[in-house]
Amino acid sequence: MISSVTQFLMDKIVWLFSWHTLVSAAGIIFALGLVVIIHELGHFLACRLLDIKVEEFSIGFGKLLKKWGKGETQYSLRAIPLGGYVKPAGEYYAREIEIKDPREFGAKPWYARLFMVVAGAGMNYVLAFVIFFFIIITMGIPKNNPEEIPPVIGEVLDNMPAQAYGLTEGDQILEINNTSIKNWKDLVTAIAATPEGQPVLVKYQQNDEIFEKEIPVNKDKKLGFAVAPVYEKTGPLKAIKVAGYQCYYWTALSLKTIAEKLWHKQAPEMAGPIGIFELVGKGVHSGWEDYFFLIGLISVAIGMFNLFPIPILDGGHAVFFIIEGIRGKRVKEKTLERASAVGAIFLLSLVVYATYSDIMRIKNRSVKPATKIEQTEQISQDKEITLNEADKAN
Repeated sequence: MISSVTQFLMDKIVWLFSWHTLVSAAGIIFALGLVVIIHELGHFLACRLLDIKVEEFSIGFGKLLKKWGKGETQYSLRAIPLGGYVKPAGEYYAREIEIKDPREFGAKPWYARLFMVVAGAGMNYVLAFVIFFFIIITMGIPKNNPEEIPPVIGEVLDNMPAQAYGLTEGDQILEINNTSIKNWKDLVTAIAATPEGQPVLVKYQQNDEIFEKEIPVNKDKKLGFAVAPVYEKTGPLKAIKVAGYQCYYWTALSLKTIAEKLWHKQAPEMAGPIGIFELVGKGVHSGWEDYFFLIGLISVAIGMFNLFPIPILDGGHAVFFIIEGIRGKRVKEKTLERASAVGAIFLLSLVVYATYSDIMRIKNRSVKPATKIEQTEQISQDKEITLNEADKAN
């Protein structure tokens, strides 16, 4: 018993300090730190533009490690590197009687305060746009016409038939069921035409060798691999247009998904801290373009979420400022405090729910699968692109 426990602990220690784990941790810290710091930089720049005194701009949270700056703003580095914050003077804007310095946040008109609070989310969208733009200008735009995409495997999914039978990334499919395959559309069409319950005869080239194998498929006729994307170079004007559309598309898709879930009285699917760490950790090892694209998506999500009209979020403050502008007077301090308390409880509940969802997702993955088919069906639903969606994946 002692030896097995010791071995378990040693394995965990080795895993914790492995190169893979350290790179994942560094990637998580960089990604989340960048997104949150850029958000706070938006608030900071808005304060500078509006002549609002900033008492502190902190990189990180928790224990103070180092501070610098001789002017009115203290710049600090703190122990927890996941984010940061900006502290403007007089941030308790409902207390009119306490406002003495015209450079305090609360001394500014409602529209100036509104601009300041939404500037953080605005900078998140700027970051996402810049990331999307440079990925597009560097890599190009993926071709969507399956007739123009060669039948080369870009990814082999875990626990799927293709992986079990030795297919790997970079393999070129030559024939399906003795039918010559020239492009990705031919491949998808040929597999879809396979009689139900019958294996798929796959002839493919791997490196300099040619193989032919009968591979069984699940009921959805999925072998478990996705297309290797083919990129088409584009100019800066088209890259600007596509990058802007990406920001719009992912925001619209997220809002539509949330609205549909709520309309059907279903709990929205959410990723909590564990899920986000896991996702970013995997993204670090998927290539620079996938990693930075993921940072762009997270930046869009953070910007969008902060604009939700929930008290204590930027969007909640924005609502109070708009109400102030309509009514001509500030929201009462008591009302603000009560709303903030409700908002804090709501956000805490969301974090608990999302964390629980993360744990259950991990637990369900770790449970011993009943059959191979159950595994392949679940992974197919979660990860693979269908013919109806894009004609790009099998």
